Amino acid sequence: MNKEDLKRKVTDVIDARERHEKTNFNYFKGLTTISVALIGLLIGLKPPLIPNQSAKILFLITICLIGLCILFSLIVQFYEVIFDKQKIDARIKILKEYIDDPVGVGFVQFAELKEVKFFRLFKILTFSCLILSIISLIFYVYFSEFYPAIINH
Repeated sequence: MNKEDLKRKVTDVIDARERHEKTNFNYFKGLTTISVALIGLLIGLKPPLIPNQSAKILFLITICLIGLCILFSLIVQFYEVIFDKQKIDARIKILKEYIDDPVGVGFVQFAELKEVKFFRLFKILTFSCLILSIISLIFYVYFSEFYPAIINH
């Protein structure tokens, strides 16, 4: 493998990684936008009187879980911004090392940046809160629409 082939393969890997990071960021951005819209709709279209205590509690749980989903997804997006800055700093460091000693450093260097486990936890929490909010929303609809009808029969 010659120098040009290696450069092309490195460029392909970098491009694929950047596409993945952009897609990931856009996904969480879209999730945040949809969650904010959903919480606005739920609160704005809430009936003035919720029929029973179970439905009231489920409505509150749903709003809280969607709120947590929004918070966690914003934290993930903030981490993506921090991660981009770390990548830039790592590239600057590599370039400085290359400028100081072009022969000793070589022509290809990688700076592998690890994802912080703390932020991986926030990704998991985002999805967990989203799933739980959907489940609690389903139960809220059941208890507010169908459960009173079953009791009255």
